[in-house]
Amino acid sequence: MNSEQQLILQIQNGDHDAFGMLVEDLLSSAQKTAYLVLRSKDLVEDAVQLALEDAYISIMRGKDINNFKPWFYRLVYNRSVDLYRKRSRQSYVSIEDSPEAEEKMKTESLHTQLMANVNKNEMMSWLALIDENQRIPLLLYYYEDMSIKDISLALGENMNTVKSRLKRGKKKLAELMGKDKKFLAEAKTYGIQ
Repeated sequence: MNSEQQLILQIQNGDHDAFGMLVEDLLSSAQKTAYLVLRSKDLVEDAVQLALEDAYISIMRGKDINNFKPWFYRLVYNRSVDLYRKRSRQSYVSIEDSPEAEEKMKTESLHTQLMANVNKNEMMSWLALIDENQRIPLLLYYYEDMSIKDISLALGENMNTVKSRLKRGKKKLAELMGKDKKFLAEAKTYGIQ
């Protein structure tokens, strides 16, 4: 039994602190994922809160959760899409205009060499130009170091679909970066073309 399963059992037995320990390391990534879908810091908080509530209720009802991390990201993604549809309007908020979102984006995780060399704000601006079904897998793969299998579970997509979306997203990103002379060499060097 892994530590996630132990924490889930503790939660079911009434240990409220265990839920905080279970989700603590996932919140920053969950907020980033929600922000990429919603582009609004207020809606991000709502989406993550709804996902946390649903996760707690599911655990208390005894739902069988084999791999909590991708399951939780899927929940966050679904609640973000629900809120996006509910609002039925597309609102774009620049990361530079939102200091709170910019601060949340600064949390560190492993990056590829390319991502380490590129200003995060510029990369997020480029990612914002890519279709959502390619942007989310790229974010999860490169910024959150999730495996293709975990991304597949989190998004409820076939692994080959995730691979295709990553490939198309990288190609689109290379096209965008290729137009900027500053990053043309990096795009060629790190093989995102």
